[in-house]
Amino acid sequence: MLRVIIVMFILYSQGILAQALIFAYGPGNGPPFAIISQGQLSGGIFKDIGDALARHAGLQVSYRQVPTKRASSLLMSGEVNSLCMTHPDWIEDHDQLFWSQIIAHDYDHVMSLKSRRLSINAYKDLNGLTIGAMTGYIYFPKLMGQFAQGTVTRRDYNSLQSLYSSLLADRLDGAVDSLISINYRKKTQPKYQPLQVSKLVVYQYDLYCAFNVSLLGVREKIEHGVQMMLSEGEFKQIINRYK
Repeated sequence: MLRVIIVMFILYSQGILAQALIFAYGPGNGPPFAIISQGQLSGGIFKDIGDALARHAGLQVSYRQVPTKRASSLLMSGEVNSLCMTHPDWIEDHDQLFWSQIIAHDYDHVMSLKSRRLSINAYKDLNGLTIGAMTGYIYFPKLMGQFAQGTVTRRDYNSLQSLYSSLLADRLDGAVDSLISINYRKKTQPKYQPLQVSKLVVYQYDLYCAFNVSLLGVREKIEHGVQMMLSEGEFKQIINRYK
Protein backbone atom coordinates (compact mmCIF):
# COMPACT_ATOMS: atom_id res chain seq x y z
CA MET A 1 0.00 0.00 0.00
CA LEU A 2 2.82 2.38 0.93
CA ARG A 3 4.53 1.63 -2.37
CA VAL A 4 1.33 2.51 -4.27
CA ILE A 5 1.03 5.81 -2.39
CA ILE A 6 4.65 6.70 -3.16
CA VAL A 7 4.19 5.90 -6.86
CA MET A 8 1.00 7.98 -6.98
CA PHE A 9 2.79 10.88 -5.29
CA ILE A 10 5.65 10.72 -7.79
CA LEU A 11 3.26 10.66 -10.74
CA TYR A 12 1.29 13.56 -9.27
CA SER A 13 4.46 15.57 -8.71
CA GLN A 14 5.64 14.90 -12.25
CA GLY A 15 2.27 16.04 -13.53
CA ILE A 16 2.53 19.29 -11.62
CA LEU A 17 6.07 19.90 -12.88
CA ALA A 18 4.96 19.14 -16.43
CA GLN A 19 2.42 21.96 -16.12
CA ALA A 20 4.96 24.51 -14.91
CA LEU A 21 5.09 27.83 -16.72
CA ILE A 22 8.30 28.12 -18.76
CA PHE A 23 8.66 31.73 -19.87
CA ALA A 24 10.89 32.79 -22.73
CA TYR A 25 13.16 35.78 -22.49
CA GLY A 26 15.86 37.04 -24.78
CA PRO A 27 18.90 39.20 -24.10
CA GLY A 28 17.91 41.24 -27.13
CA ASN A 29 14.89 42.55 -25.25
CA GLY A 30 17.07 44.34 -22.71
CA PRO A 31 15.96 46.32 -19.66
CA PRO A 32 13.38 46.94 -18.39
CA PHE A 33 11.87 43.83 -19.96
CA ALA A 34 14.73 41.45 -19.16
CA ILE A 35 17.36 42.41 -16.57
CA ILE A 36 20.16 39.85 -16.70
CA SER A 37 22.84 39.44 -14.06
CA GLN A 38 25.66 36.88 -14.34
CA GLY A 39 23.87 35.18 -17.20
CA GLN A 40 20.60 34.75 -15.29
CA LEU A 41 17.29 36.61 -15.45
CA SER A 42 17.36 38.58 -12.20
CA GLY A 43 14.52 41.04 -12.73
CA GLY A 44 12.52 43.10 -15.18
CA ILE A 45 8.96 43.18 -16.44
CA PHE A 46 9.04 39.63 -17.89
CA LYS A 47 10.15 38.09 -14.59
CA ASP A 48 7.87 40.20 -12.41
CA ILE A 49 4.85 39.28 -14.51
CA GLY A 50 5.84 35.61 -14.67
CA ASP A 51 6.41 35.36 -10.92
CA ALA A 52 3.10 37.08 -10.14
CA LEU A 53 1.09 35.02 -12.61
CA ALA A 54 2.56 31.76 -11.33
CA ARG A 55 1.77 32.77 -7.76
CA HIS A 56 -1.87 33.62 -8.55
CA ALA A 57 -2.30 30.47 -10.68
CA GLY A 58 -0.64 28.20 -8.11
CA LEU A 59 1.93 26.93 -10.63
CA GLN A 60 5.69 26.56 -10.69
CA VAL A 61 7.62 28.91 -12.96
CA SER A 62 10.99 28.98 -14.69
CA TYR A 63 12.65 31.14 -17.32
CA ARG A 64 14.59 30.09 -20.38
CA GLN A 65 16.88 32.37 -22.32
CA VAL A 66 16.28 32.02 -26.04
CA PRO A 67 17.38 34.04 -29.09
CA THR A 68 14.92 36.91 -29.37
CA LYS A 69 14.13 36.09 -33.00
CA ARG A 70 13.34 32.44 -32.10
CA ALA A 71 11.08 33.08 -29.11
CA SER A 72 7.90 32.76 -31.18
CA SER A 73 8.92 29.52 -32.93
CA LEU A 74 10.04 27.95 -29.65
CA LEU A 75 6.71 28.92 -28.09
CA MET A 76 4.90 27.22 -30.97
CA SER A 77 7.01 24.06 -30.61
CA GLY A 78 6.49 23.92 -26.83
CA GLU A 79 10.17 24.22 -25.87
CA VAL A 80 8.92 27.19 -23.89
CA ASN A 81 5.23 27.47 -23.10
CA SER A 82 4.63 31.05 -21.99
CA LEU A 83 5.39 34.50 -23.35
CA CYS A 84 4.03 37.82 -22.10
CA MET A 85 4.10 41.37 -23.47
CA THR A 86 3.46 40.07 -26.97
CA HIS A 87 0.79 40.36 -29.68
CA PRO A 88 -0.87 37.89 -32.07
CA ASP A 89 0.35 39.84 -35.10
CA TRP A 90 3.94 39.14 -34.08
CA ILE A 91 3.56 35.35 -34.04
CA GLU A 92 2.95 33.23 -37.11
CA ASP A 93 0.13 30.68 -36.65
CA HIS A 94 -0.85 32.49 -33.47
CA ASP A 95 -4.27 30.81 -33.54
CA GLN A 96 -2.54 27.58 -32.45
CA LEU A 97 -1.83 29.17 -29.06
CA PHE A 98 -4.24 30.32 -26.40
CA TRP A 99 -4.17 33.95 -25.36
CA SER A 100 -4.88 36.04 -22.29
CA GLN A 101 -6.95 39.17 -22.16
CA ILE A 102 -5.18 42.45 -22.94
CA ILE A 103 -2.73 43.07 -20.09
CA ALA A 104 -1.12 46.37 -21.13
CA HIS A 105 -0.59 48.91 -23.89
CA ASP A 106 2.57 50.43 -25.33
CA TYR A 107 3.62 52.92 -27.99
CA ASP A 108 6.66 53.11 -30.26
CA HIS A 109 8.18 56.57 -30.70
CA VAL A 110 11.03 57.94 -32.78
CA MET A 111 13.86 59.43 -30.72
CA SER A 112 17.04 61.28 -31.62
CA LEU A 113 19.97 63.07 -30.02
CA LYS A 114 19.13 66.54 -28.73
CA SER A 115 22.35 67.79 -30.32
CA ARG A 116 20.94 67.06 -33.79
CA ARG A 117 18.07 69.50 -33.18
CA LEU A 118 15.68 67.44 -35.30
CA SER A 119 12.04 68.38 -35.25
CA ILE A 120 10.10 65.15 -35.80
CA ASN A 121 6.36 65.67 -35.55
CA ALA A 122 5.09 63.98 -38.71
CA TYR A 123 6.14 61.19 -41.06
CA LYS A 124 7.37 63.69 -43.64
CA ASP A 125 9.97 64.85 -41.11
CA LEU A 126 11.64 61.42 -41.39
CA ASN A 127 12.36 61.72 -45.12
CA GLY A 128 16.08 61.41 -45.85
CA LEU A 129 16.90 60.13 -42.37
CA THR A 130 18.48 56.84 -41.29
CA ILE A 131 16.37 55.27 -38.54
CA GLY A 132 17.40 52.35 -36.34
CA ALA A 133 14.88 49.61 -35.59
CA MET A 134 14.80 46.11 -34.14
CA THR A 135 15.10 43.29 -36.68
CA GLY A 136 11.72 41.98 -37.75
CA TYR A 137 9.67 44.62 -35.93
CA ILE A 138 6.67 46.09 -37.73
CA TYR A 139 5.25 49.60 -37.48
CA PHE A 140 2.31 51.55 -38.86
CA PRO A 141 1.89 51.14 -42.65
CA LYS A 142 2.97 54.74 -43.30
CA LEU A 143 6.45 54.18 -41.84
CA MET A 144 6.75 50.68 -43.35
CA GLY A 145 5.92 52.25 -46.71
CA GLN A 146 8.63 54.86 -46.29
CA PHE A 147 11.13 52.10 -45.51
CA ALA A 148 10.00 50.11 -48.56
CA GLN A 149 10.19 53.13 -50.87
CA GLY A 150 13.60 54.16 -49.58
CA THR A 151 12.55 57.66 -48.54
CA VAL A 152 13.59 56.64 -45.02
CA THR A 153 16.55 54.30 -44.55
CA ARG A 154 16.00 51.49 -42.05
CA ARG A 155 18.95 50.00 -40.21
CA ASP A 156 18.14 46.84 -38.24
CA TYR A 157 19.63 45.67 -34.95
CA ASN A 158 19.32 42.37 -33.09
CA SER A 159 19.46 43.91 -29.62
CA LEU A 160 18.36 47.15 -28.02
CA GLN A 161 21.83 47.59 -26.59
CA SER A 162 23.31 47.69 -30.10
CA LEU A 163 20.59 50.02 -31.33
CA TYR A 164 21.11 52.50 -28.50
CA SER A 165 24.89 52.30 -28.80
CA SER A 166 24.70 53.33 -32.45
CA LEU A 167 22.25 56.11 -31.68
CA LEU A 168 24.38 57.54 -28.85
CA ALA A 169 27.49 57.27 -31.04
CA ASP A 170 25.73 59.49 -33.60
CA ARG A 171 25.72 56.79 -36.27
CA LEU A 172 21.95 57.13 -36.72
CA ASP A 173 19.65 60.09 -37.23
CA GLY A 174 17.07 58.48 -35.00
CA ALA A 175 15.75 55.20 -33.66
CA VAL A 176 12.46 53.58 -32.72
CA ASP A 177 11.74 52.01 -29.35
CA SER A 178 8.81 51.47 -27.03
CA LEU A 179 7.91 54.25 -24.62
CA ILE A 180 8.24 51.84 -21.67
CA SER A 181 11.84 51.10 -22.64
CA ILE A 182 12.76 54.72 -23.43
CA ASN A 183 11.35 56.06 -20.15
CA TYR A 184 13.16 53.41 -18.10
CA ARG A 185 16.51 54.17 -19.69
CA LYS A 186 16.19 57.92 -19.30
CA LYS A 187 15.14 57.45 -15.67
CA THR A 188 17.91 55.06 -14.62
CA GLN A 189 21.03 55.96 -16.61
CA PRO A 190 22.50 59.44 -17.21
CA LYS A 191 23.98 58.41 -20.55
CA TYR A 192 20.46 58.41 -22.04
CA GLN A 193 19.71 62.01 -21.05
CA PRO A 194 20.97 63.38 -24.42
CA LEU A 195 18.01 61.67 -26.10
CA GLN A 196 14.84 63.50 -27.02
CA VAL A 197 11.60 61.64 -27.70
CA SER A 198 9.49 62.90 -30.57
CA LYS A 199 5.73 63.16 -30.47
CA LEU A 200 5.50 60.91 -33.52
CA VAL A 201 3.94 57.56 -32.58
CA VAL A 202 4.87 55.03 -35.26
CA TYR A 203 3.11 52.07 -33.64
CA GLN A 204 0.69 51.49 -30.80
CA TYR A 205 -0.43 48.11 -29.63
CA ASP A 206 -2.22 46.03 -27.06
CA LEU A 207 -0.13 43.48 -25.22
CA TYR A 208 -1.09 39.95 -24.19
CA CYS A 209 0.32 36.74 -22.76
CA ALA A 210 0.43 33.70 -25.05
CA PHE A 211 0.55 30.06 -24.00
CA ASN A 212 1.33 26.78 -25.73
CA VAL A 213 -1.54 24.28 -25.91
CA SER A 214 0.44 21.91 -23.68
CA LEU A 215 -0.92 24.09 -20.84
CA LEU A 216 -4.58 23.54 -21.73
CA GLY A 217 -4.89 21.30 -18.66
CA VAL A 218 -4.27 24.32 -16.42
CA ARG A 219 -5.86 26.95 -18.63
CA GLU A 220 -8.49 27.80 -16.03
CA LYS A 221 -5.76 28.38 -13.42
CA ILE A 222 -3.84 30.62 -15.80
CA GLU A 223 -6.92 32.61 -16.78
CA HIS A 224 -7.85 32.98 -13.11
CA GLY A 225 -4.34 34.26 -12.38
CA VAL A 226 -4.51 36.80 -15.23
CA GLN A 227 -7.95 37.97 -14.07
CA MET A 228 -6.70 38.41 -10.51
CA MET A 229 -3.77 40.50 -11.72
CA LEU A 230 -6.06 42.64 -13.89
CA SER A 231 -8.57 43.12 -11.07
CA GLU A 232 -5.83 44.18 -8.67
CA GLY A 233 -4.09 46.37 -11.23
CA GLU A 234 -0.94 44.30 -10.86
CA PHE A 235 0.14 44.43 -14.51
CA LYS A 236 -0.03 48.24 -14.39
CA GLN A 237 1.81 48.32 -11.06
CA ILE A 238 4.65 46.17 -12.42
CA ILE A 239 5.10 48.34 -15.51
CA ASN A 240 4.88 51.56 -13.48
CA ARG A 241 7.80 50.40 -11.32
CA TYR A 242 10.02 50.71 -14.37
CA LYS A 243 8.80 54.08 -15.63
